[in-house]
Amino acid sequence: MIRSLIVAGCLLALGACQPVAGPEGAQDGPAVGVGGDPVPPGYDWHFVTHGGSADLDFGDGDWAEGVSLFHMSCLPDGRKISTSWDGTGEAVLTSGTATGTFRRDRDTAADHPVFTALRDGNSLAVGLDDADLTLVARPAGRGQVEAFFDYCTNALPPPPPEPVLVPPTEQMPLPSEGDDEADDLPGVKPVEPGIDVVQPDGAAHQPVDR
Repeated sequence: MIRSLIVAGCLLALGACQPVAGPEGAQDGPAVGVGGDPVPPGYDWHFVTHGGSADLDFGDGDWAEGVSLFHMSCLPDGRKISTSWDGTGEAVLTSGTATGTFRRDRDTAADHPVFTALRDGNSLAVGLDDADLTLVARPAGRGQVEAFFDYCTNALPPPPPEPVLVPPTEQMPLPSEGDDEADDLPGVKPVEPGIDVVQPDGAAHQPVDR
């Protein structure tokens, strides 16, 4: 049963599959069962964001050409989750003591008891017409599940503010050599040749020749 399911997933994804491994190959967590049969030990939950949405996928982690057994997606702070899997019809999802019937590609509230139990327990049983899947998060996948539900139920942080561009301060040009700065100062008149300059103490000086 598992072999036909994995082969069908490979054809849909246009990718190559690895042979099914026995439970002794699972070194980093409990074996994941499909109808009681083990699947490759590398299968786990994988979270990714792209194009303003997020996906949580249970598979081999190859988003381009890999195999996916179960898939969920949501928008940031959308508080609704869409579930999908290979095949048609409904699926009975069970996590812990919570259970419910789900339609493929239909939105469900993110606080549904099944999703809450999955977030707490990291295990999801999927009952399909032709197969039963038990998807157990490995240690690396538990954080992926938590990150996905955080994304679905919390708003994204606001973007950093745009930098404020301050126009450069206009500076007065420096006088060139030979210019009389006194000519440009308000209230200051240049001294004409032949006129005595009177100092504050009343003393007169000789005329200034230029």
